[in-house]
Amino acid sequence: MEKSTAKVSPGVSPDPWLSSQRLYPPYVWFEVFGRIAPVEVDLGAGDGIYAEARALREPERDFVAVERLLGRATKIAKKSIRNRFFNLKVLRLESWYFIKNLCPTGSLDAITLRYPDPWPKRRHHGNRILNREFARDAALAVKPAGFFKLTTDDREYFEWAEKEMSHCPDWRVDPSWDGKNEPTSEFEQLFAKEGRQVYRRAWQRV
Repeated sequence: MEKSTAKVSPGVSPDPWLSSQRLYPPYVWFEVFGRIAPVEVDLGAGDGIYAEARALREPERDFVAVERLLGRATKIAKKSIRNRFFNLKVLRLESWYFIKNLCPTGSLDAITLRYPDPWPKRRHHGNRILNREFARDAALAVKPAGFFKLTTDDREYFEWAEKEMSHCPDWRVDPSWDGKNEPTSEFEQLFAKEGRQVYRRAWQRV
């Protein structure tokens, strides 16, 4: 794989990890990445295949991969170090906390949520990350004209997400986004073999 050509200030650490002990205040992205550039967040980043592909393809943009599980987060960090992705940072933390408390208002160009746990049983719906409160928090973190992008293989979750996002007037559906230019992931490769349908939707911050 090619090395990232992202340019970074000499004073910024090449360490890809953001501290999971930091609970406040919000990050200053210039201090994190050492430059002024668009910042995107990949929530529930898994093994980091998507974040890695984006960081390589778009060195002019900065990415934060947020993953709760240590093993998966470690894989992302190793990829970042191996490929010298100065534009990719990794944070092991709950996604909702990160969006609510660690993202400065209007600082993100996009939030990506790919294949979140659908918690299919009705009594577990309260565990779903995407609800109307999250939609409001995400709207605060994303700058005007920025995006929130959802990809899921669960139709019921997709319909739930559409309803929950509709309760936040700061978002409007962007019908032009179909996800065709998005890098693939381990999930999508498996789903394609199984012939499973994938549902996508993007909302733009108004």
